[in-house]
Parts: sequence; structure tokens; C-alpha cells
Amino acid sequence: MYLYVEFLVTIPILLICYQMYAFSVSKKGAEKQKSCQTLGIVYMTFGITALIARQPAFVFMGLILIMFGFRLMATGLDRMDKKIFIDRYDDEELIEKENVNG
Repeated sequence: MYLYVEFLVTIPILLICYQMYAFSVSKKGAEKQKSCQTLGIVYMTFGITALIARQPAFVFMGLILIMFGFRLMATGLDRMDKKIFIDRYDDEELIEKENVNG
């Protein structure tokens, strides 16, 4: 019964954290970087603190918060003026540039 109550507490907390995560990721530019980095650090701190409790529900919540924190910090470290994307390499564009140059 105690575990059931713990999950009743942790599930709404995780839902609120997900809402803040989605709001932070939906911002644009420098505001997105700042909010993602800040919220990522907060989630990492809360996640590590939840692991200290050693209760199954809080450990579960802590691991999820740590994963959210890593994703937010990675999103906050993205460059704003990206022109080259590694996963979207266009080989034909490179060939066209070589043909124009000689």
C-alpha cells in the first residue's frame, strides 16, 4: 500500500516536470539555450537527490529526471547558427559545388 501511495505522489510530479520540459524545448534562440541549460541542471540535481531516498518509486522518478536533464543540457548546448547537419549530409550539393569550381 505504501508503494502505491509513493507512485501516486511521483506520477503527478513527473507530469509537471514533463510539461516544463516541453515548454522549455519549444522556445527559440538564446532563450531556449538558457532555459534548457538551467532546467537541465535542476532536473539532474532533483534526480540525483531522488536516488538518495532508495525507495523504488523515487529511484524510478530520479532516473527519469536524470534522463530529462541530460536531454535538456544537450539541447541547450546546440549552436544557434547551425548550417551543417551531420545527419542530413547532402552529397549532390557537394558535387555541384565541385563542378562549378572547376
